[in-house]
Amino acid sequence: MTVDPDRLAGTLICAGAILGIVGSIATLSLLLGVPSFALVLLLGAYAFGRRKEGRLLAGAVVWFAALGALGFPPLFFFSGYGLLVADYYWKASITFFGTALAVTGAVVKLHTSRA
Repeated sequence: MTVDPDRLAGTLICAGAILGIVGSIATLSLLLGVPSFALVLLLGAYAFGRRKEGRLLAGAVVWFAALGALGFPPLFFFSGYGLLVADYYWKASITFFGTALAVTGAVVKLHTSRA
């Protein structure tokens, strides 16, 4: 059984985008994180097929996934009591794991579009 690399890339991108949206909502990054990962989800759904603009889609996925991961509000990172509790870091790690999945899907898309 072989896996179509374009479908694998699209699946990884969409899964990463969904995790990114969940992590962005959990960390209250509603202005930058959620719209960025929603755009990554749309790009991932568009990346399922073999298209000649696959490299452009992969580049956009990397850009918007990184933008969404770094979009957590800094005022929640530090509070009046020092650094926030470990619960916030667990929630933020969901966003970074989603970014890693989306970028992995973009790398797979880049690799298959070269061949």
